[in-house]
Amino acid sequence: MPISPDEIAVQRYTPEGGFLSLIVQHGNWGCGAPDTDGAPFETVGVETFIPLDQAASITVTDPIVQSTENQPIGVQEFLDWLDAHPDSGLVFRYSLGKDGAIDRLDQVFTP
Repeated sequence: MPISPDEIAVQRYTPEGGFLSLIVQHGNWGCGAPDTDGAPFETVGVETFIPLDQAASITVTDPIVQSTENQPIGVQEFLDWLDAHPDSGLVFRYSLGKDGAIDRLDQVFTP
């Protein structure tokens, strides 16, 4: 199965080693696109760590906020939600900054 180059399922985070990192799984969408028929994001392989910039731009939808449109939230608010909902596997598109840390994280809404 091909792996999506810019989407991850976020499971948890860790501040270990003095760096903030998301614990994620890579994967790809099952049959169909997520916005056309609600196909599931199928994770593959082991969990990996990706550093998260403390000033990252994060947008989220349901179930983090009650909206089907992405809403901006702060990094700490996002981490608090992950603490309360570990292993949720919500899918996000991400981009990395020049330092290799995630600088943009946008939740993919799946009905």
